Amino acid sequence: MAEEQDIWERKKVCIIDDNEDIRSIYQTKFSAEGFEVFMAVNGEEGLKVINQAKPDIILLDIEMPIMNGIEVLKKLREDTALSRIPVIMLTNQDSEDSFRTVGKFDTQFYIIKSLATPQKVVNIVREVLRARR
Repeated sequence: MAEEQDIWERKKVCIIDDNEDIRSIYQTKFSAEGFEVFMAVNGEEGLKVINQAKPDIILLDIEMPIMNGIEVLKKLREDTALSRIPVIMLTNQDSEDSFRTVGKFDTQFYIIKSLATPQKVVNIVREVLRARR
């Protein structure tokens, strides 16, 4: 178990969401699970954080001010240094159009915030990171 914990202590997650409560909940949960957490309140700030922190995985909301999640995905996929970072959409956009649009950008999961517990999201992040080892 200690070895498993050590693996996750080295992993960085970037949470990009304009909702302060969501950021706080997920920062608390991921930190408690041994992850290093970076956060941003909109897509523009998120891209700066991603470029500086080089996270292992990104949790990305769709609806945000200044630059939305779809625009962030486009920028990430255009940048060869960042395009391989797995992205999990964590949003309340429960529409077929959003799902289809996001699917064009090779995202790992599309999670509806109101339907997933923080523990479930942590488990999904671990699953994605394990698959990429």
